[in-house]
Amino acid sequence: MRSFILSGACISALVCPALAQDQITQADLLRRVIDLERLTTPPSVGEQTGLFSSYDRRSRIDKQGNYVAWHADDDCGHFLRVSADGWHVMAEMEGPGALTRIWSASPRGDIRFILDGEAVIDTQCDELLSGRLTPFEGPLVFRGLNCYFPIGFNRSCQVLCREKTLCYQINFVRFPRQVQVERFKSELDEAARAALEEVKTTLEKGFTDDQLFGGRRTMPIAVQQDLGPGEVLSETVEGAGTVRALYVALTDRVNPRELYALHRCLLRVYYDGAELPSVEAPLIDFFGSGFDLVSFRSLAVGTNKKLPLPLPDRHFGHDRFMYCYFPMPYRNGLRVEIENLNTGKRKIGLLLHMRVDLQPPAADALRFFARFRREDPCETPDYPLLETTGRGRLVGCVLNVDCPRAAWWGAGDDKVWIDGEKFPSYFGTGTEHYLGDAAGLRPLLDPLVGATRTGPYGKNSAYRWHIPDVVNFQKSIRFALGNRQPEGVQDTYYSSVVYWYAEPGGKHFFEPLTAVDLTLPGLRIPGAIEVEDTIVSTDWGNLVKQKYAGGAELSGETAASISTTEPVQINIHSPQARIVLLKLRTNPRRPFETITFTDADGQTIGTVEYSRAAEGMYTVGQLRLKQGNNRIILQCSRTAMLDCWLLEELPEGKPPATGGRGSCRAPEEIERTAQREGEAPAEPRKGGRSSR
Repeated sequence: MRSFILSGACISALVCPALAQDQITQADLLRRVIDLERLTTPPSVGEQTGLFSSYDRRSRIDKQGNYVAWHADDDCGHFLRVSADGWHVMAEMEGPGALTRIWSASPRGDIRFILDGEAVIDTQCDELLSGRLTPFEGPLVFRGLNCYFPIGFNRSCQVLCREKTLCYQINFVRFPRQVQVERFKSELDEAARAALEEVKTTLEKGFTDDQLFGGRRTMPIAVQQDLGPGEVLSETVEGAGTVRALYVALTDRVNPRELYALHRCLLRVYYDGAELPSVEAPLIDFFGSGFDLVSFRSLAVGTNKKLPLPLPDRHFGHDRFMYCYFPMPYRNGLRVEIENLNTGKRKIGLLLHMRVDLQPPAADALRFFARFRREDPCETPDYPLLETTGRGRLVGCVLNVDCPRAAWWGAGDDKVWIDGEKFPSYFGTGTEHYLGDAAGLRPLLDPLVGATRTGPYGKNSAYRWHIPDVVNFQKSIRFALGNRQPEGVQDTYYSSVVYWYAEPGGKHFFEPLTAVDLTLPGLRIPGAIEVEDTIVSTDWGNLVKQKYAGGAELSGETAASISTTEPVQINIHSPQARIVLLKLRTNPRRPFETITFTDADGQTIGTVEYSRAAEGMYTVGQLRLKQGNNRIILQCSRTAMLDCWLLEELPEGKPPATGGRGSCRAPEEIERTAQREGEAPAEPRKGGRSSR
């Protein structure tokens, strides 16, 4: 029996033996949650991964091989079957294996896990995902939706529930028949307790240097350059080895003033003398922050790592490194380059730093790939993130979406086709569900899944790392997200970075990137009225251009900075008499206190107070407009940067509609989960799933 109790210095210092093991303990399964080295090893022929979910069963393939009802959207309450005693079968399989991820948007009702013929877990679904049930606790269980605590079994597994409307996803791995897997026990033995403590500490605090480099002969490499437009920073390493950590830092005193400048810097990594890069992506997107720099930390990739390296021109608190800890093996040299494809005159100061393991990798070590693609607008029903051949593992993705509407854009389902199969063995229930959320995307910076940008009218970015729930393939893989927009409109920008390991020589569908591929749409808000065009008063403040807006996008690329606390007169022209819901967008990165609005008769329309969670979008109140000019008075308690007005037309005599963002949870469930986490319930969005 191969069982290990490892210290933090050696968990990652050893090549994970799980694929060669005859016996896998509960401690071994726990270590897989944070084990990056395992990803570089080829999946054994008998190790299969997959997904059970409640996807709409109307989606199918007919006898002629055609997809039928492919975007059917009733993704709740579908199961494999109903047992003789009335339980709904969510998942069922034979052989040794483990459940690696459990997610539910509507966690309620009884849930039961029958492992090797015995009911081992019998509880409430919401209790399982609450983070309060030992050993299903944070950070492996979070937000009342996600559970990454592995549940092992040796001969068989059934997951049953009583709630017939449940929306769920269950990821699994099934091992070769000869492998013996220790069945899940709620009372952990000494080895499992040590592994769990190590995993929890790593998820909460990140990898230590001992975990990343301990026991290895590593070589630090650093190169610094002020990179002008069209220039390339490049560094080459000879021989064989593995990049254990790749860091990039900004060395200028301030971040680039030009919005999205780091998106227009292109990172490339070449292995083994290849002419084409295995890694090619916008610099900032590769490090997990879509579009532009957002400070965050996750397990494998992030933008906010403090290192003991001097960055003398950076302000204190800004001297942080972007980082990637996915191992990058090579056997015949490696080259890393960053090309500045910005067109402005200003240079960008960059420091590239690598920690290189000088020990040659295993002869069969997989190579690390990360590639970017975009569609603007996305017209493909299933937006493809990855299509490649050969043997390997899918280990993560970053998804970026720019939607010019308030309607929810992520109603499509995630799908993965393995080894040429006709029907995907991974068929999810919604993009936000794939990204660990429900009822749309909310800000989340978790070690394994998160959203760095959220909100209507503009740019959303999220990531997910498939480390505990890696996706194996032997011959090929196709990975896509459903592009299902309200009323079939095709106006949404999609881009992605997908991360995978594969054997050298595998073919993929990515094309070399050019400057055109890095072009981003500006902020698009249909019907927006620029605040600065409606101000009648004088001495109210000044106009602010987008490049001085602190990294925020502005409608029309300008905003009005109201610096007076005196009343300011606004004129809104209407072509006809009507009732509208008045909304205001402010610069989401510039706080204010309160803004009060009154109409021409001195009646209060509404008062808005600054909230970071509002992401710059505020509902002022109901307003009756006459034909022609309409005077409004606003008064700010302190300086406020106002971007644009939105007028949502209302039927005569009817109150504002609340709309509904796609969700598998009832409103009371959303509120209960939010209260449990100490946050406000998510605001529903229009155009969501009709079934939720």
